[in-house]
Amino acid sequence: MTYAFTFDASACSGCKACQEACKDKNQLPIGVMWRRVIEVSGGGWVQSGNAWTNDVFAYNLSIACNHCVHPKCAGVCPTDAYIVREDGIVYIDLSKCMGCGYCSWACPYNAPRYNPDLGQMAKCNFCFDNIDAGLPPACVAACPMRVLDFVSLASCPSPSERGVAVRALWEIPASEHPFPLPANSRTEPHLAVKPHVAMGNDLEKKISNYEEIRPKHQKSEMPLVAFTLLVQMAVGVFWAAQWMTESIPLIPYLIIGACLGVGGFFSFAHLGAKRNAWRAPFHLKKSWLSREILLVGLFGAGWLAGFVLPEMKWVTSLLGIGLIYSMAKVYQLRPMPAWNTWRTTVGFFITSALLGHLLMMNILQVTSVFTLGVVAVLLMGELWLTLSAKSHARWSVNKLRVVLIAGGIVGAGILTVAPNQVGMWTSLSILLIVMVEEIVGRWLFYEALQERVI
Repeated sequence: MTYAFTFDASACSGCKACQEACKDKNQLPIGVMWRRVIEVSGGGWVQSGNAWTNDVFAYNLSIACNHCVHPKCAGVCPTDAYIVREDGIVYIDLSKCMGCGYCSWACPYNAPRYNPDLGQMAKCNFCFDNIDAGLPPACVAACPMRVLDFVSLASCPSPSERGVAVRALWEIPASEHPFPLPANSRTEPHLAVKPHVAMGNDLEKKISNYEEIRPKHQKSEMPLVAFTLLVQMAVGVFWAAQWMTESIPLIPYLIIGACLGVGGFFSFAHLGAKRNAWRAPFHLKKSWLSREILLVGLFGAGWLAGFVLPEMKWVTSLLGIGLIYSMAKVYQLRPMPAWNTWRTTVGFFITSALLGHLLMMNILQVTSVFTLGVVAVLLMGELWLTLSAKSHARWSVNKLRVVLIAGGIVGAGILTVAPNQVGMWTSLSILLIVMVEEIVGRWLFYEALQERVI
C-alpha cells in the first residue's frame, strides 16, 4: 500500500484552510509551514486594433511534502534520520536529526523546514497517526471544497489508468509538472493534480505570495562560510608546504591545526541540535555530507600523525584532495543550479590552493618569480570563473570581487618587477585582499539559496 495526495487545481478557491489545519494539528510556530498554498498569476492587457483584451489568469497549488518514490531528503541526511515506511510515508526521526538543514537544500520542493523551537528540521508526515487510526490527514479533512484528497495506490488504479483529467506526477517527467514545481526533479513525487486551465498556457507565470510561503526561519549560513574557507585554507597550506619546504615548519603546522579547529567549531555552531552531531558520519553509503565530515576527521588525524611520522605527509595530502572534492560534492544538488556545476569543484580547489600558497609565501617570505606566477595563474582562474558564470545575481557585489581579484593580480605583478622596493608588505596586502575576496565570494555562494522559486 502506498499513499499519494491528489489536488484539483481547477476548483481550489485558495482559502488556505488546509494550510491552517496543518499548522494547528502539528502545533507549528509562527513562520513554519509544512503545507503551503502557492498563488500563481500572470497575463495582462493586450491591444488588438482599437480594442483592449486581457489574458489575465490565476490559480492555486497546495503543496506539502510529496513523500516521493525516491526521497532525496532521506538520501542526503548525514545522520540517517529519515524513515520511509512501507506505505511510502516519509518522516523525520527527531532523536537523530541534528538540524543541519542539508535535507532542505536537497529537496526539490523545499519541504523540510527548520523549526527554531526544536532546533531541528521538520516536515509533513502525512499525519500517519491519523492514517493508522483510519482517519484522513488534517489538511484533507479541513478542505471545504474537497479539492485536496489522498488515495491509496494499492486500492485504486492510477489516475492515468482511470482515464480522468488528472496527472499523476510520479508517472510523468518533471519537465511536464505544473509551475512552480521544479522541472529538474527526479524524485517522482506522490502527488496527482487535476490541472487548472491556465497551467497549460505559454504565458509567463509568477508566484504572487512568495513572501508568505518562503521560509521565515532560515538558518544563517555564515558559520559555513567560515568553516569551508578555514578548512580549505588548512588543506592548501599543507599542500603548499610540501613543495616549498623539505619538512613543514612548526608555525605552518600549528596554523593548519588552528584552521581545522576553528573551522570545526563554526561547523558545530551551525547545527540546531548539537546533541546529535556525533551521528554525522553515520550515512556514508549515500550522504556526501557524511563523507565530508569523515574526511575532515581523517585529514586532521593525518595532520596529527605527521608530528611523529613525516612520511604520512603524502597520505595526508591525498586525504586533502578527497576532502576538497567531497566538499564540492556536498553542494552539487539538482535543486540548486548555481551550485550543481563543475565550477563549484574547480572553485573550491582554486580557493584552497590560493589561500594556502599565499599564506606560506608570507610565512616563509618567499617571493620568487615562480611563486608569484602561481598566485597570478590562480587569481586569473578565479577571475575567469567569476566573469564566465551564467548567473549574474547580485552582480553589483560580484563587481567588488572582480576589483579585488584584479588588485591581487596587479600586486603580484608589482612584487615580481620590484621585489626589493615593495618588500613583504605587498605580499601581505595580496593575502588580505584575496581573503576579503574569498569571503565575499563564499557569501555570494550561499546567497544562491535565496533564489529558489519554492
